[in-house]
Amino acid sequence: MSDPVHTQAFEALKERVQLLEAVVNNFPGGLMLLDKNLKIVLCNDEQKRLLDYPPSLFERSDLTLEDLFRFNAERGEYGPGDIREQISMRMARAATPVPHVFERTRPNGRIVEVRGVPLPAGGFVVTYVDVTEQRRQQALIAHLAHHDPLTDLPNRVLLLDRLAQALARVRRGDTMALHYIDLDRFKPINDTHGHAVGDALLVEIAKCFRAATRETDTVARIGGDEFVVLQSGVRQTSDVEMLAGRLVKALARTHVVGDLRLELGASIGIAVAPLDGDAPDELLRKADEALYACKARGGNGFCFFAPAGARQEFAEAV
Repeated sequence: MSDPVHTQAFEALKERVQLLEAVVNNFPGGLMLLDKNLKIVLCNDEQKRLLDYPPSLFERSDLTLEDLFRFNAERGEYGPGDIREQISMRMARAATPVPHVFERTRPNGRIVEVRGVPLPAGGFVVTYVDVTEQRRQQALIAHLAHHDPLTDLPNRVLLLDRLAQALARVRRGDTMALHYIDLDRFKPINDTHGHAVGDALLVEIAKCFRAATRETDTVARIGGDEFVVLQSGVRQTSDVEMLAGRLVKALARTHVVGDLRLELGASIGIAVAPLDGDAPDELLRKADEALYACKARGGNGFCFFAPAGARQEFAEAV
């Protein structure tokens, strides 16, 4: 005759085991349990799938975390480097009973978030979650927040950030120029042929400006047919004049959009830091004033905010 107390205890234990198995197998990610000696007590199927572990790896009953590290290192999971160092570095972290969270980019490009929580009696519960899509969405949102959706150029937000960085370098002795660009004859083209043609033309213009500038320069679209080029590392006035000339020349040609052959021009106002100021709003305002002075002269060219004499004195001082 069975002992009712033992039977009840056994059933309670069985129920708890079943509950644990349900939690482990339905966890929306990989899950691994390590004992105080860092021996693997359990590892769910999702972790094996997520990290491409072969079933044969878990046929051993004495598999340890170090064995997993070695398997990963030998198959290049941790990238190039000394395998022993890769293992020892990870074992040192695992031997420290503190919570840890980090992300790992696998060779296949998937990003896995790893969280380890130490247990009171020793060991860890470790979870693995594929956050690739989440990180991709975050990167996309961040990109859209800082770039013009039509041309993919930096927008005003990113321009101001880059400008602040450039002005910090100016305060350490660098020189920079701000080219404020407005397109000549764009509005009549947009009104006559429609926004689809106008948008296609703006995309083409963005490519022209990129081709005319260096990788270290910033080409931004700040609205409508207005662009700004941030030119850093200026050594002499001729550097600014040469870039402005290239920008004007890039637009002073026939642009083909579908069956249309369109003629454009560019008016550019230029402010130089520190000659014309060292604050973002001040430089943008002065470059804008120079732009309207250029338009008043007929456009299709460039004008500096500072008069030639001041620029010459500044160039000699630099």
